[in-house]
Amino acid sequence: MQRRAFLSAVAGGWVASSVLPDRRPVHGRIMGASHSVGHALRGNDARPAALNPADIDAALPGREIAAPAPFPDRTDVLIVGGGASGLSAAWRLAALGVESVVCELEPFVGGTSTYGTAGASAHPWGAHYLAAPNPEARAALRLLREMGVVTGWDAAGRPMFDGRHLCHAPEERLFYAGEWWQGLVPVDALTADEREEMRRFRSIADEWTTRIGSDGRPAFDIPVRLSSKDPDVLALDRRSFAEWLTANRFTSPFVRWYVRYAVLDDYGGEPETISAWAGLHYFAARKLKSQELLGSHFLVWPEGNGRLIRELCERSQANVYTNALVTSLTEERGSVRATVLNAYTGERRTIEARAAVLAIPAFVASKITRIGGAPWPKRTASPWVVANLHTGWPANPDLPWDSVLFDAKGLGYVHAQHQQTVVTEQPVVTYYRAYGDADVAGARQSLLAKPWIALAEEIIADLMPAHPHIRDEVERMDIMVWGHAMPRPEPGFLGSDPFAGSPLISERIAWAHVDQAGIALFEEAQDRGVRAAEAVAPLVGKDPGETWL
Repeated sequence: MQRRAFLSAVAGGWVASSVLPDRRPVHGRIMGASHSVGHALRGNDARPAALNPADIDAALPGREIAAPAPFPDRTDVLIVGGGASGLSAAWRLAALGVESVVCELEPFVGGTSTYGTAGASAHPWGAHYLAAPNPEARAALRLLREMGVVTGWDAAGRPMFDGRHLCHAPEERLFYAGEWWQGLVPVDALTADEREEMRRFRSIADEWTTRIGSDGRPAFDIPVRLSSKDPDVLALDRRSFAEWLTANRFTSPFVRWYVRYAVLDDYGGEPETISAWAGLHYFAARKLKSQELLGSHFLVWPEGNGRLIRELCERSQANVYTNALVTSLTEERGSVRATVLNAYTGERRTIEARAAVLAIPAFVASKITRIGGAPWPKRTASPWVVANLHTGWPANPDLPWDSVLFDAKGLGYVHAQHQQTVVTEQPVVTYYRAYGDADVAGARQSLLAKPWIALAEEIIADLMPAHPHIRDEVERMDIMVWGHAMPRPEPGFLGSDPFAGSPLISERIAWAHVDQAGIALFEEAQDRGVRAAEAVAPLVGKDPGETWL
């Protein structure tokens, strides 16, 4: 086989059957993300590789990704970034009658909350659930109320949910010691010492859940900015979660695995690289409890948080331009001017706006705008792989929503069709792996260099202990490589003045991104987007009135 033919085969997935003829062929492709486009910000003015919209099945709801419409010359508010923060800003501005334009470098919106539609059902390409929000997460609850997911509030002021959106049973299972166990803690398979250590860990987490700081605030809350500034609580940010676990005598392999799974899932980092404050926040920040949430406190949809993205798109009615990379943003004479690169044609245009919202990570925002003293925190961004496996499995109503393998490299998979009333054959399952190594740059570089076949083989090998025939059961495997999936809350991430600061970084530019909080939760993204929108509204002559936060 010639080298060029070999490389073409790798790109198309054909290599699985040609080079490895003794194995059943599994087809697929790498769907994104668009790293070559984003890397144009490194100072290389060369035109990035053109994107083919036919390669993406996660189109903007209600709109085809065809030849791009010309960029407008001007708008009221320019929003840079079409993820959850940017779309939440557009949603808030729309309620005030403010026109906005959203520029997104990918061929799809939603960021790591985007979704796909090919196959037996819609499926997530990233975030796949929303835990029932705390009452303080007012923006998220407002959106859920508009969607009909929140049906009202009980006498205690707690939100009530339409049960069709809460995860149906069975919710989750763990492959441990060669068999599947219901739930993530196989009590009967653990030793007495492990059970006692698990009980003690949960008891401490419960204590932190109800703890109130010296300033009268909860020790941990969502949104993060509502958490306590009690020095004793903030001191947790000075050491790693692994150090905290050791100091509190949590040493059993199972408890250490359980905690590792949790922080990898939410933060993309190992306990050794995660702040103890963030580690305890995972277990102690969600406080909503009610009878209806005893069965599950997860809100789930086939497309995961893509359902929320779709709702934000429809409700904001923003003018969204995909494959649009903003390369510079300046403030001039009472307005802002953005240079936008069309990733299809390589052409550049200028958009003028009365105000702007930067809904992008700090390391990107710092490259496109040169604002002296702008509060760009230094964040480590964890890379992820998300794969959608189109299986030949029969219909199985007893297949749980979430399946996790003990000591696997990945975080397991979710069943996209789980919430459907009638489960059909050939379900799509979504596999997740976070690369939590301390050497993030090395992990990212290695990941981006791998062809589809190498990633696919790693995923199959990871699932084989629980599914020995998985190679014969997968018809197709498409993969998304998120090079900068989420900020990792490392020790010291809260900084010297936690939870402070205005979203405005200059007179007419606001910043809205989970990098501000250092924790990538949907409620955080919404909170930041809405805050930024309310901050720029007066700049376009609109009084935001009562805050949505």
